[in-house]
Amino acid sequence: MSKLQVDPDGNVPVREQLVTQLRYLIASGHFNVNETLPSTRTLGDQLNLSFHTVRKAYQELEDEGLLSSQVGSGYTVEERTPLAKSERMERGAKVVNDTLQQLVGLGLSDAEIESLFQEQATLLDHAGLERKLIAVGPHDEINRLCAQQLSSALQKTVLPVPLSQIGRHEDADFAFCPYPYLTEVLQTLSQTDTMGFTTHLPADVLERVARLRNHETLGLVTRYRDTIPPLSEDLRTGTAYGGQVIAASIDEEADHLQGFVEKTDLLLATPASERRLRPYLDESIHEFKELRVLVSRDSIDTIADAVPA
Repeated sequence: MSKLQVDPDGNVPVREQLVTQLRYLIASGHFNVNETLPSTRTLGDQLNLSFHTVRKAYQELEDEGLLSSQVGSGYTVEERTPLAKSERMERGAKVVNDTLQQLVGLGLSDAEIESLFQEQATLLDHAGLERKLIAVGPHDEINRLCAQQLSSALQKTVLPVPLSQIGRHEDADFAFCPYPYLTEVLQTLSQTDTMGFTTHLPADVLERVARLRNHETLGLVTRYRDTIPPLSEDLRTGTAYGGQVIAASIDEEADHLQGFVEKTDLLLATPASERRLRPYLDESIHEFKELRVLVSRDSIDTIADAVPA
């Protein structure tokens, strides 16, 4: 709680100072969801404030949905749905304008103000405030693979979000999706910076499938059933393989995998299904390859250039 400091002689009321600082500490992760804040009397004693002042600050944050209270349990940090990006930007613009007027009033030059903003932005980055990045797609299993690759390339967390649920993520700063769904995402997340990307299957997998003869059987194992159609189509169009493709999803057909494996000449499995498939494989008999969906290198480079470090 040493991060909290109020100035009784300042131009801003101490309750407002306390509310502003508590908002920041909650947003930056200093206080976690479900964590109980110090009692009003404890915090009042630490800051040399009346417990009534602390209680009013807590109650204001409760009205905003940041805290909840129960008799005898104190005030607890709540998980809440963030404001839409447009509203955040509008409120933020007012704060910046008020701050700029104060800085100009202190006699700071434009260069000095710019230097201060850059310095404070760096401090916020180190405090753990991150932009919200999401990867959007209609097939959860494939979308998770894409989100993992983008997270690794950007060294930032990219959340996988089903296309059907993007309306819940209007607070996202950046959204990434395959190009066929770009228009839909742009329309729904009108205030979010949205970028498309392309994907492809690994060259070694396509090479092997292309060498299959049409009387040979290709097996495909995924975690979810809705992953099967897009992968099957990509395998056929990418190789012109015209033979039989049989497929299974482990969430529905794990009990039948042994017989399924025996019917294939080449078996492909997604990373999310491979662990469950392994007990049925004898790699001295069954030819097996892991099947990943890869975000193209040029798409990753374009996205990395657009997202601030």
